[in-house]
Amino acid sequence: MKIFLDENFSKYIAEALNCFQKGYRSEDVEVLHIAERFGIGSPDEEWIPQVAQMHGVILTEDANIYRQRSQYALCQECKVGIFFFRPPKKQSFTYWQWVEIVMKHWSSVKSIAKDAKRPFAFEITPHTKTPKIMS
Repeated sequence: MKIFLDENFSKYIAEALNCFQKGYRSEDVEVLHIAERFGIGSPDEEWIPQVAQMHGVILTEDANIYRQRSQYALCQECKVGIFFFRPPKKQSFTYWQWVEIVMKHWSSVKSIAKDAKRPFAFEITPHTKTPKIMS
């Protein structure tokens, strides 16, 4: 299974998660960064179908993917799974907040990514105990 972090995440978080996952070879999880795989600034419309072809899931803070009908329709059409990380209102996460929230939900993200029927969209906020499905 491939889990992609988009450009809202530091590539170092993706690298660290991928290193951690190497200790769990039986899970067969590879963590990649969108910019490293598809290039910095690669348009969502280009990489979303490619992630879907790899049966990958996306972790993002980019609410525009959900808000823009064409992008969200593309995710639905490609049957991709997305986890939307929502920072506190009118703020972004600091680097360490990113690390903390991703690590807090990492087991749930992997479990959902493995078992949930695609397409799916889940929301994760600083206050959620488990990812919430978006309707």
